[in-house]
Amino acid sequence: MEKREVFGTIVYVQPLSLMDYPGKLAAIAFFAGCNLRCPFCYNSELVLPELMGALRPLPLEEVLEKLSERVGFLDGVVLTGGEPTLAPDLPDLLRSLKNLGFLVKLDTNGTNPQVLEELLRAGLLDYVALDLKAPFPRYAEFIGFPGAEKVVEAVQESLSVILRMAPDYEVRTTVAPGLSPADLLAIAQEIRGAKRYVLQPFLVPREKRLVNEEWRTRPALSPAELKGFLPELSRFVYAEVRA
Repeated sequence: MEKREVFGTIVYVQPLSLMDYPGKLAAIAFFAGCNLRCPFCYNSELVLPELMGALRPLPLEEVLEKLSERVGFLDGVVLTGGEPTLAPDLPDLLRSLKNLGFLVKLDTNGTNPQVLEELLRAGLLDYVALDLKAPFPRYAEFIGFPGAEKVVEAVQESLSVILRMAPDYEVRTTVAPGLSPADLLAIAQEIRGAKRYVLQPFLVPREKRLVNEEWRTRPALSPAELKGFLPELSRFVYAEVRA
């Protein structure tokens, strides 16, 4: 199977999650393909083109059939990846999910603000989780590209769109190796006044490969250290740790 056939498609559906949609029972649909190369990402099979060949695209009809069987049991569906906003048929999928009565949560890296605004304007999203990788001046280190100016501009625009339009949302950071309390404080100041800021400790499942395996053994802030820093962050934004 050619890699281009997989990019932008759903390749796996997890039938139940108690964690990924706050307060809701949800299925998770995983999209292959991403426009960033964050070295600490452990979904490398969804990001690196050389690993996508082993994945099978799931037709939308098959995905919707699986999910329709769970109507009445699940509250919603989480779309994650990879980067779901790269999928050309995302609006059609969202309309179908809404027609089934599901709440929809989108996980996004924020690099497609126009798509995000169109989806929100159409009422197709109920919750958006925006991943902020690092303070904006340090973004290039954490997205795998030497230059990050256009990415930062897009993410800043997406943040503005979410603050203005999203029915519910969170801004979150996976606290990757190299991020310090000062970096987290800088992010909190950049998103001052947001509804919630979620810190996710850097944890690597043994069976998963990182985009850059050199990052696996680098030290990162522990959950206990993150919890101890919450009062400082709360001067600017409500913050919590989600392990």
